[in-house]
Amino acid sequence: MSDRSVRDTYDGRDVLVAATLLALGGYALGNIVAALVATFVEAGGVEVTGNPMASTLVGTIAVQGVTFVGGTLLFFHLVDRWDLLRVHRPTRRDLALVLLGFALLVGAFFGFDFLYSALGIDTAESSIVTSGRENPALFLYLIPLSVLVVAPGEELLYRGLVQGWLRQSFGPAVAIGVASVLFATIHVWGYAGTPLPSLVATLAIVAFLAVFLGALYEYSGNLLVPVLVHGLYNALQFLLAYWQATGVF
Repeated sequence: MSDRSVRDTYDGRDVLVAATLLALGGYALGNIVAALVATFVEAGGVEVTGNPMASTLVGTIAVQGVTFVGGTLLFFHLVDRWDLLRVHRPTRRDLALVLLGFALLVGAFFGFDFLYSALGIDTAESSIVTSGRENPALFLYLIPLSVLVVAPGEELLYRGLVQGWLRQSFGPAVAIGVASVLFATIHVWGYAGTPLPSLVATLAIVAFLAVFLGALYEYSGNLLVPVLVHGLYNALQFLLAYWQATGVF
């Protein structure tokens, strides 16, 4: 093997390790930030720890907003790797891709639901949905947060940074696959205590979502496309959850 081949292989492994640390470490750091923010808010007289709605909202803003968005942008600035990020003002083509992508994703969701129902497989319920069933108003807060905070944060970190960095060493296909596995991995903690079959079935949907968004990013060349598709998809999920919990649409 030539010196260049050895160096390229080594660099690729370094990138893989670094991307994994960023993907998993970003989530871990986000939870630390969330705990600190919760402590600060409680010092101001607002209960967070014993309040599922408050803890969910604080956690969402702290993890996806402060840590994912702020941390990723800071990382791009410190290492001067803005070239990894593909983003521009949406064109008509981009907006058409958003509508098409959203429609396909919703169709895939109902497809999974039909398949799992036919096979008698139950999906897992996240801790957020459980909290929302007890206090449906939480879903109403999460609808705008999905578009304004959750989707921008997760797409910026997992598609913009992690997938973008992996793409340079391994190409788009491997980058999408690895970034999607990492994205699905961080969702495991949201389904703690779930039976293994239900957990695997749910993570399969999350992984499909990640692959779909990753492919959409590569095809469109604009991070705003998967951001909008992701945000609208999550918002629809919470809207449906609110309707199921209250009967009000």
